[in-house]
Amino acid sequence: MRGRKFLVYLLSLALIIIAVLTYDALVPGKQAQIGMTLHYRGADPASIRRQFDLMAAMKVNWIRVDIDWSAIESERGEFDWSYSDLIVDEAAARKMNVLGVLGFTPTWARTSASSDSANPRHFRPDDLAHYANFARLAAERYAPEGVHSWEIWNEHNTSKFWPPLPDANEYGQLFRGAATAIRSVDVTTTLLIGGLGPQYEEPGAEIPPTTYLEQLYDNGTAQLADGIASHPYSFPALPAYTSPQPVGGFKDLPKLHAVMAEHGDGHKKIWITEFGAPTGTDPWAVSEECQAVALLQARQQVARWDWTGPLIFYELVDGGDDPADKEQNFGVLREDLSPKPSAIALTDIAPS
Repeated sequence: MRGRKFLVYLLSLALIIIAVLTYDALVPGKQAQIGMTLHYRGADPASIRRQFDLMAAMKVNWIRVDIDWSAIESERGEFDWSYSDLIVDEAAARKMNVLGVLGFTPTWARTSASSDSANPRHFRPDDLAHYANFARLAAERYAPEGVHSWEIWNEHNTSKFWPPLPDANEYGQLFRGAATAIRSVDVTTTLLIGGLGPQYEEPGAEIPPTTYLEQLYDNGTAQLADGIASHPYSFPALPAYTSPQPVGGFKDLPKLHAVMAEHGDGHKKIWITEFGAPTGTDPWAVSEECQAVALLQARQQVARWDWTGPLIFYELVDGGDDPADKEQNFGVLREDLSPKPSAIALTDIAPS
């Protein structure tokens, strides 16, 4: 068994080397803009600066960060913008773009609906005007700092982020209110339909991205957006493999664009605002070497598609040190900021 694991390790390492050595040859003349998702998790300013140093080495163009209403205005009328201010300032200093994700709902604004299995922050607000007002305040604060790109909510085609069940009509109302509010203060803004997650094993609780997008076109919402955000996770399969992948995984991105084209929006971009693979010992996890191969394959393929926007990896830093919890192990950096092979590979192929 030990010999088999060593053989798998050598094969994975060889795939990384081949991917790095052939990257420029496979993608002549075009480099996909890449980004990283950042989470706060109590990091101090020195740690945040170190994270930006490491992203600069990878030639990261985009920073995706939650502009979390539930944290910023946990008490009505009292605002704490300190974390998002820090991220925006560091990004501006390094000429990196910021994509703000506008969610989630504080207790005081939350709908009375409930579910024992749901994260209460993910319920939409009782009064959508409160969310729209927060969106306007965020745009007013950060547009002068160069932030003009916003993702409205996150994976709302799933019950996890739109409990108890996803509803394209409800989301449409939320999007319209936020769009009107943001555009009233920033006419140059780029507004994205929030990242659509794959359908794994729960029909009804997870609506396939193409189906959900059709529903958003039917109710007139998708036409109002400047682009569509997608989270086409394929793990444990590599993105270049067509099977097995969840419905709405990387292999299905052309189908998502086809829906846009059928509705006259083929000129708009699909922004891949989350893509990655967890390492560790979870049954769905991959080796650190396979994580690197997955990220490089995704970058190579996205560079071939002229209808894609930035490719933003999920995520920069591991969320913990428990190898058995896949949610803690998506980082290209470990919790102590040491690089995994994926960070090293991204640095190696970064343009000089």
